[in-house]
Amino acid sequence: MSVEIEQLTAADWEEGLAFLNGVFGDDKEEFNFATLLPSIYQPTDEFMACNHAVRENGQIRAVVGLFPMDWQVGDNLLKVGGIGGVSTHLSVRGKGYMKLLMEHCVKLMKAEGYDLSWLGGQRQRYGYFGYEKCGQQLSVSMNSTNLRHVFGERQGLSFEPLVAEDRSRIDTAQQLHDALLVHCRRGGNDLFPRFLASWHHQPYAALDEDGTMVGYLVADASGGSVLELVARDASMEVEVARSWVQSRQEEGVRFDIGPTRYELLRRLSAIGEGGGANSSGNWQIYDWARTVGALLQVRCVGGALADGDILLGIEGYGSLHVQVCTNEVVCEKVAESAPVTWDAFTAMRVFFGPLPAAAVADVPQTLGPLLAWCPLPLAWPRQDGV
Repeated sequence: MSVEIEQLTAADWEEGLAFLNGVFGDDKEEFNFATLLPSIYQPTDEFMACNHAVRENGQIRAVVGLFPMDWQVGDNLLKVGGIGGVSTHLSVRGKGYMKLLMEHCVKLMKAEGYDLSWLGGQRQRYGYFGYEKCGQQLSVSMNSTNLRHVFGERQGLSFEPLVAEDRSRIDTAQQLHDALLVHCRRGGNDLFPRFLASWHHQPYAALDEDGTMVGYLVADASGGSVLELVARDASMEVEVARSWVQSRQEEGVRFDIGPTRYELLRRLSAIGEGGGANSSGNWQIYDWARTVGALLQVRCVGGALADGDILLGIEGYGSLHVQVCTNEVVCEKVAESAPVTWDAFTAMRVFFGPLPAAAVADVPQTLGPLLAWCPLPLAWPRQDGV
C-alpha cells in the first residue's frame, strides 16, 4: 500500500507527544519529551514540523525528528541536521516505516543544503543510512585529592541554581556561551534556558565572594558529571571546576569538554586524575569541503598545523583538495581524479577520530599530512543533543 509522510503541526501536539512518550517509555518510569528536551519539543507549528510521521488509519505509527541547527565553527556557520525521536509503534514493526522516514530525512537534508548531520544511537543501525560513529568527546576527571595537592586549602566560588526567571543571569550565561569559538546557536533568551535544562540536567551560576556571576555550569542530577562549563576566561573556568569539585567533598567529578576548548583542556588535564576520548555520536557529512575546512581553521587556533597538500577521493562525494600553508587553509571540491579513494565511513573516522588516523587506515605517503592534522575537533555538546 502507498504510505505518505507528513510533517506534524501544533494540532498534533498531544497525539504526537503521547506517541513518542509511549514508544520510549516503559511500565516502570513515565517518559515525557516535553520535560526531557524542552528546547525542541514545544506545541507550535514551527517545532512540531520537525517531526516527520507515517500514519495508519489516521493514527501516528512512526516518527523521525529532523531538527535544524546552526553551528558556529569559528568564522563559519554550518547547517546541522539533528536526528532524534526515531520511533515505531510495536504493531507496525517490520513494515519498513523507520527506513522510509530515515531515507526521507537524509534526502531532505541533501536537497536543502545541510552541511552535516548528527544523531545518537547504535552504530550499525544508522550505518545503513550513511552515518558513522566518529568525532571526539573529551573528558577530564578530578577529585578532592587532586585539588589538595595542586591548590592546597583555598576558599571556592559558590553556586546557585540558574533559573529561567532570572533574566540577568540567563543573559550573562548566554553571552558567555555565545562567545565560545565553537557553539550551537540556541536562539533567543526564551530558548537558551531550555537548552540548559535538557536531559533533566541542572544549570548553576558560579558566584564570587561579592555575589557576582563569573560563569556557569550544567550538571547531571548527582552532580558527578558536568556537561557544560563556561566562564569569562580559562583561569576562571578552572576556578569554577575546582570549586564544584570542592563543594562535593570526597566525590569526584567528570567534566565533558569540547575539543576546541584548548586552553581549558590543557589546564584541567594537567590537574585531573585522568582523561578520556570517545566518539561524539553518529555523523554524516554532506558538504565535505565546508565541514573539513571549517574544522581545520578552528584546529589552527589550538596550535600551528603542519604544512601539507592532499587530494583524496571520497565515495559518493568526489575529490577533496586540502592545503595548509602557514596556518592558512584551503579546502575545496575539485573535478580532478584523486590517486586514493576511501569510502565515506573510513574518511569520517580518519578525519574526525577519535582514534588517530593510523589506527583507522593505512595512510599512504600522498595523504601523510592527515597524520598530523587529524583527528579534527568534530563534537556535539550534550545540551544540544536531540
